[in-house]
Amino acid sequence: MILVFEFFHSHSLHKQLEELLPTWEKRLKMCLEIAHGLNYIHNEMEDQKMAIHRAISSENVLVGVNGGVKITGFRESLLVPPNQADDTMYFWNTNPHFNPYMDPEYAKTSKIKRESDVYSFGIVMLEIICGKSIKLLTKVNDGQERELLSQLVRQWFDTGIMKKKITSVLTGENGDNKFYLNKGPNADSLETFLKIACRCLAETQNERPTMKVVVEELNKALSFHVNNKDNFRMSLEEIKLATNNFSGDNVIGGGGFGKVYKGEVAHRHGNGNYTIVTKRLDTSQGQGEQQYYNELQILYEYKHENVIGLVGYNDETCEKIIVDETCEKIIVYEHACKGSLDKYLNDTSLTWRNRLMICIDFATGLDFLHGGIHGKEVVIHRDIKAANILLFDEWKAKIGDFGLSIISTVNEQTDYVIDHACGTRGYLDPLYLKSGFLTIESDIYSFGVVLFEILCGRSTFEIRKYEGRYLPSFMKHKFEEGKQDEVVFEALKKEIMPKSLTTFQNIAYQCLDEDREKRPRAKQVLAQLKKALAFHEDANIGAETS
Repeated sequence: MILVFEFFHSHSLHKQLEELLPTWEKRLKMCLEIAHGLNYIHNEMEDQKMAIHRAISSENVLVGVNGGVKITGFRESLLVPPNQADDTMYFWNTNPHFNPYMDPEYAKTSKIKRESDVYSFGIVMLEIICGKSIKLLTKVNDGQERELLSQLVRQWFDTGIMKKKITSVLTGENGDNKFYLNKGPNADSLETFLKIACRCLAETQNERPTMKVVVEELNKALSFHVNNKDNFRMSLEEIKLATNNFSGDNVIGGGGFGKVYKGEVAHRHGNGNYTIVTKRLDTSQGQGEQQYYNELQILYEYKHENVIGLVGYNDETCEKIIVDETCEKIIVYEHACKGSLDKYLNDTSLTWRNRLMICIDFATGLDFLHGGIHGKEVVIHRDIKAANILLFDEWKAKIGDFGLSIISTVNEQTDYVIDHACGTRGYLDPLYLKSGFLTIESDIYSFGVVLFEILCGRSTFEIRKYEGRYLPSFMKHKFEEGKQDEVVFEALKKEIMPKSLTTFQNIAYQCLDEDREKRPRAKQVLAQLKKALAFHEDANIGAETS
């Protein structure tokens, strides 16, 4: 007796779990394809027939070379005649060995229902999303009670551990803690997935959803993800039109990522035009897709009034634009009408109060990034400098340029990332440069350099040019001599009140401490900057009153 199947160039899902492309969208689609197959044999076969697979597992799911998915392994399946209620069927389990995919109610009672397949599919969903077999994921092995696995997984859902496991797989294990726009789920998509997966793994068969419901919920999770992301997608033609086809006349800057262009685009609701800035990836300049997705994901996930706003992006593939034979990776930002802070350091019209407000805005944004909004994940900028502080009307400041940034999971055991030192000389934390150990305090050091640039009216590069050393070493020497007041920008000396100056100098100097443990957090810097502003304003009010 011989069965002849269609040829499907594939491997079992079990063999590929840890090699899956780690994107949320691709994994969701894979779950959805399997769900469609199960829904068909449960509910959509001809002549009202119905089948129960009985052996759904990652071993019985085939993944094709192009990502297509098919269910196999029907040796133990039951073909149920029309009009027979599946809640009346009992089928003795002939395999006494531990099977992590087996419905615990079926294992106890031998009562078989379509919902037994639903439970098995729930386990496969977890394997696909987490990229590990259920045994590796739970450490539950042969000889242990089946109920232990079910209870353990249920506990993960109830306590939020499952969400952390999924997030760590899609972020921490992918690209050395780098986050990617097309890899991480948005909150609605993740919550929808978690809820339906949890229902699939309910203890009793009657509590589980039908595969029709599972398909609906997975479609909803995919829709939340795709639609949310695509709200920011812009066509290449739209960006070319805005920048006059990337005309040289529109170039306003550039760096390791590529050239930066200014442009005009129409409001999507028809109310005139507005100015945008586009950053176009040029891999010959040293950065690549990893940096592109780093920055895009941070702008997409971490929205704050003191973080530069994302307008859109374009990541057209080579296949879509074969004519140009290039792959476009473009980020579109809101336009900072006053440019970057480095252009105003020696501007005599930039008052001490305005300088303090810029510092407070920046510290507020940094505190937000360091504070962690996704569980315990924080953003470490890695390239804080005056050129990356962007200025708007009334000197409102925002943090820009996240190409070198990292989203890192911080906990009691690990508060650092081991990484090759990146950033800009003159601002770079010497401890990070020496050891490769990156922490949020590395950002604080760089911010300390910026604070002194604002006070001195000179950049760290200018100080090195004329003093022979970068600003941190120069300021340390001045403090040791007690001459730190001498370096204050001449245009500010008559304006700054002594208490305001001392408070500002002290917190800036603490940021530059060589001992990482002695550096303040962003929240502490913010508090002292506000205190310096209060001293300044109180003194001015007192002078006006007298």
